[in-house]
Amino acid sequence: MKIKKTMAAIASLAVAASAMSALSVSTSAVGANKIDFEDGDISFVYLNTDQKDCVASGLEVADHNGSKALHLYVPANQIPKVWFDLDSICDRSVATQIMSISLEISAEPHGDDAVICWHGGTIGSAGGFDRVNMKGGDSQKDPNWTQQDNAFDISGWEIGKGSEVVTAEKKFLLPASRYTETGTNPFFCVMVWNGDQASCKATLEKKTVTDDDGNQTETEELKYGEAVGYDLYIDNIILKDKDGNALNLGVTAAAPAAEETTVAETEAAPAEEAAPAEEVVEEEVEEVAEDEVVLEEPEFEVEEGDEPIAVEEAPVEEAPVVEEAPAAAAAPAAVPATENTNTGNASAAAVVSVMALAAAAMAISKRK
Repeated sequence: MKIKKTMAAIASLAVAASAMSALSVSTSAVGANKIDFEDGDISFVYLNTDQKDCVASGLEVADHNGSKALHLYVPANQIPKVWFDLDSICDRSVATQIMSISLEISAEPHGDDAVICWHGGTIGSAGGFDRVNMKGGDSQKDPNWTQQDNAFDISGWEIGKGSEVVTAEKKFLLPASRYTETGTNPFFCVMVWNGDQASCKATLEKKTVTDDDGNQTETEELKYGEAVGYDLYIDNIILKDKDGNALNLGVTAAAPAAEETTVAETEAAPAEEAAPAEEVVEEEVEEVAEDEVVLEEPEFEVEEGDEPIAVEEAPVEEAPVVEEAPAAAAAPAAVPATENTNTGNASAAAVVSVMALAAAAMAISKRK
């Protein structure tokens, strides 16, 4: 019964280690080269509210044009300043390679009787931004603040319809504008300069126009009314290197720290559970060496009806060979219980060690 119990424990350890390996790979499998918001993650996006007319809340992921996109409702007469935390998007070694950032942006009016009027905007970037004290003065440095003026125009000019989806881009032409290894809180941002009539109610009025030759034609002109809110959409953000190639991002792998701790604790469990298996093997070796007829009471509880296993004429000379088995059992100790690299290597090592332990136990079983 002791061998069966031991093998069951080893099998459980192997299953657990395999599960940990799969989990570690899934949390580290990044591979993405654009931010498309399909996973619903916006933990790296926040709003700059350093002015009283800035939009203060409302960021979410919504369906737009057949896919997911970052959505922000912009109330009337307010300015959206959407900030992206670069350290939560990619490694700093990747950030220093960024030479341009492109994204898709569009706007839609709220209501069938409203129109998107002039909507120009910019993409900016810098470092050192203080998210806690946004009004703390000029702290944007390393890199210094730069912006792509008139990076996009998402005007609509048609009642009840939104703008076209526009691709906007910011280039990092000056060395002082590029991200560094030493800077703190690097970011890039999207700001829309709304004006007083960014989105408003509107009607069409007929008007007669007379040209220089006295010819008259009937036309329609927009007549603007009160300002109303609108919907802003941002999607498909791509960070590019000097050759225009999309850089690998880490948005999907940027899991909360608590999840990483959980994985580390899970990986530590097999190392702790392996100890009882070691003791069981050593106990069996000692019993064989002493030529005991009946095994002593095992550490595992023996279920009712189980009979002790008799050991007949266990040769003393075989004991040294069997004593080598605990060395294999000690292999799990080589996996650091507190280290989690999120690559799956540690979990794979745990599986190999556990299987080695299983082989040793099988050898003991055959000799008996």
